[in-house]
Amino acid sequence: MRPKHPKLTRNLWIAVWMLVAVIQAWDFFRDKPAIPKAQPDGFFVQLKNVRLLDDPGNDGDSFKIAHAGGEHVLRLYFVDCPEKRRYALVEERLKDQAGYFGGLSVPQTVSLGLEAKAFTEKLLRERSFTIQTRWERVYDSERSYAVVLFDDGEDLAMKLVKAGLCRIHTKGTMMPDGQHEFDFENRLRGLEREARAAKRGAWGTSRRASPKPKT
Repeated sequence: MRPKHPKLTRNLWIAVWMLVAVIQAWDFFRDKPAIPKAQPDGFFVQLKNVRLLDDPGNDGDSFKIAHAGGEHVLRLYFVDCPEKRRYALVEERLKDQAGYFGGLSVPQTVSLGLEAKAFTEKLLRERSFTIQTRWERVYDSERSYAVVLFDDGEDLAMKLVKAGLCRIHTKGTMMPDGQHEFDFENRLRGLEREARAAKRGAWGTSRRASPKPKT
């Protein structure tokens, strides 16, 4: 059966495609904050007076900040927090994260990701901190790896590990104080063992029951 108003339908589709083209053109030509040039290994840039921004992409290990009139999306070295929501593209990643913590269910892992997000946001809103970054890009994205340092001498990666809210699983780096990458990772492993023994965060979550063998 033919539509009653084929010309109207055709004009509507033309209008939709024209709107899409206008939006794409605007996005291409609009002013976008430039990502600073990556620095050599071991050379960090310190960012002070940094402010956390609300953004739907924020999670436990990745977040948007405002600094010196610009905006940047940062990603922590060394640690990986669970995903904060479940969708097809992260399903396998969620299963890997669940397995790291000894067999959590996927819903438990997502819940842990939301807890990690809240943990990080609370710290970045209530505590004084500085950012150390080399502007090293995270794959082919606009995110840059960074270290978040608090006044108590700990960084955010350490605090997440101590709270049992992340796995030690991503790119590492020589630390701003000159500490070797492998030495710092070993330090994180020690903190993780302590968190595990104290049953903090994921380590204190009840594991899903293993299916009973059929008889």
